[in-house]
Amino acid sequence: MEKIGILMIFLFMVTTNVFAEPVQQRSLEGFLNNDLQLLTLSAQEKVVINRMDNSISVFNLASGEEAWTKSYSKLYDVDVLSSPEKIIVIAKDKDKDNKLQKIVLSKEGTTLSTTVFNSAPITKSITSNEEMINWYAPEGSNKERLSVYSNNVLAAYQAPWNNPVFKMNLGGMSSSKYEDITLKDIKLNGPYAVVKYTGYSLMQSQDFFRVINTSNKKKTYTIASDWNTRSDSSFAGNELVINSSFNVGNPLGVNVGQPYSLSGMYNLSTGKKTAGISETFTEREMGWKSERIGNHILIYLPEKGRIDIYNLSGRKVSEASITLPNSFRVLDYSKGELSLLIREETGATIQVIHTTAIN
Repeated sequence: MEKIGILMIFLFMVTTNVFAEPVQQRSLEGFLNNDLQLLTLSAQEKVVINRMDNSISVFNLASGEEAWTKSYSKLYDVDVLSSPEKIIVIAKDKDKDNKLQKIVLSKEGTTLSTTVFNSAPITKSITSNEEMINWYAPEGSNKERLSVYSNNVLAAYQAPWNNPVFKMNLGGMSSSKYEDITLKDIKLNGPYAVVKYTGYSLMQSQDFFRVINTSNKKKTYTIASDWNTRSDSSFAGNELVINSSFNVGNPLGVNVGQPYSLSGMYNLSTGKKTAGISETFTEREMGWKSERIGNHILIYLPEKGRIDIYNLSGRKVSEASITLPNSFRVLDYSKGELSLLIREETGATIQVIHTTAIN
């Protein structure tokens, strides 16, 4: 009995030592903040990008533990590569004289390599922390690139990063449709630059995307989203995918009887719409949420209590009957299973929904 008592005391001492410095934990509810961007590192691990405090971290959804976190003086862009998993960070680091860098991190947060962008054209264009800087992985015939938007000028660079491969002025955008126009985002794909603007008029707004062929700037066209929707874009090969959402309860409401584009795919070369998903609403208070997860488009229609899942060609592949609260986040969709982060009365929980295939 005495030996058992000694063993229990020893185990208690070991346990106390192990947890003397607890692993940092973050509430799942915090991830419902739309200001946080989540990138998938593995089935259970997410890279959390917090642009408010210029930090990134890796969070394990299953354990609720934060594996590691890193902070920078200015965080511009983050991307995740697979096989093997690597995290690419474009940032200024106060420990590196606040110079713009590409930092390659392992899954465990170890720095694998660092590239400092110290060419004169790049350093001269970065005069504040307001620049829009993005990194693009090499893909197909496209080489690794860095784009810098500063003082209305967009410039793209390739190794050895000395001179821009193209440069264009994006200032002076105006239209009689809008009282004011704001540039919101820039993405590159091959020779194409996709610039997202938001135009404002009479307390309403409209997102529109200007697609520019940087090899021939005369080949430019515009794709406009429906008024008062929130839109984002992504690429699928030589296709541009645009998703839109409309909050239920928006005081302006939807236009009853008008077809709304929930998602559309456009050929980058011609601007022709090659696929799309649309919906017509019968009441002003209706709305929807549309987003891309991998090679699928997820559309939540709250009035119908349903999530519809489409492939990128616009064919419906599965659905799930569910009524969700206003605050939820899609984490993953794989093999017919949909992972959702949902706010409940007791806090946020992760729920896995089995969807029904559509033949």
